[in-house]
Amino acid sequence: MKFKAHGKFLITGEYAVLNNVPALAMPLKLNQYLEISYRNDQEVTWKSYNSDGDLWYELATHVNDLYSDTIHCSHPITSKLREVLTTALELTSKDSLRGFDAVMTLDFDRHSGMGTSSTLISLVSQWLGCDPYQLQFKCFGGSGYDVACATADRALIYNYNDSKPIVEEAHFDPTIKDQIFFVYLNRKQDSRDSIAMFQQELLTDELREELSLMPQGFISASKDLSKFNYIIERHEEIISSLIGLEPIKNQLFIDYKGAIKSLGGWGGDFIMATGDLAARDYFKNKGYDEILEWDEVAV
Repeated sequence: MKFKAHGKFLITGEYAVLNNVPALAMPLKLNQYLEISYRNDQEVTWKSYNSDGDLWYELATHVNDLYSDTIHCSHPITSKLREVLTTALELTSKDSLRGFDAVMTLDFDRHSGMGTSSTLISLVSQWLGCDPYQLQFKCFGGSGYDVACATADRALIYNYNDSKPIVEEAHFDPTIKDQIFFVYLNRKQDSRDSIAMFQQELLTDELREELSLMPQGFISASKDLSKFNYIIERHEEIISSLIGLEPIKNQLFIDYKGAIKSLGGWGGDFIMATGDLAARDYFKNKGYDEILEWDEVAV
């Protein structure tokens, strides 16, 4: 059995999405895959490979160990994997697993912030037949927009809706996509640390309404570069005021002529930038070599 789950980019609503503000998100062509082969014994093996083919995690154990405290403290990744598997079983009312070999592979680097954890949740839920959102909320928290992206066929507008997600398909295919690209900052941002920066009391009714209109605003502006740049800058201003951080453009790229937007948690992972082909050289000259074009990543 083989399953796949898309990586993701969060275009609007970072931080505020947890406060039921609708967010625009896009699934990526870059996936994580899970292949399961059942065994005739009760042994379990798990191997996870990074996009470069390196084996970064490996487990060999007995299926019964997944339900014991022995394995729980042996390794933080093993502990979390055990939690995900046992929680998935609880959600499906299944008593136990049988022996199996699992192999996970990635199209994207596991440190890139494209959704290693959310794709794991989606893959396990596809395999064992549980609700992916409940599995996500129990094991990792967060809004779940990334879990929605994992199986989406196109961009979406996501509402956390107090842990009862509402997902709507969105047509986000910019006519100016040749002037939109993504740059990896090579600085991993921890989602939980990032969320802690958000000051909920600063999210006024006026800002909530403006952020709620942003998904459609980005879609509508995606035919006109100047409008698209403006809405990026306005969105960055709003989030900056809610988390007390300067936008990434002010921090690192103050002389850049196009617009720059953080994707997801501020301070790491990928940014979205606008500009012509020469604009890519601006980032390369600053040492940011991983640059992805729209058509390379958008589903």
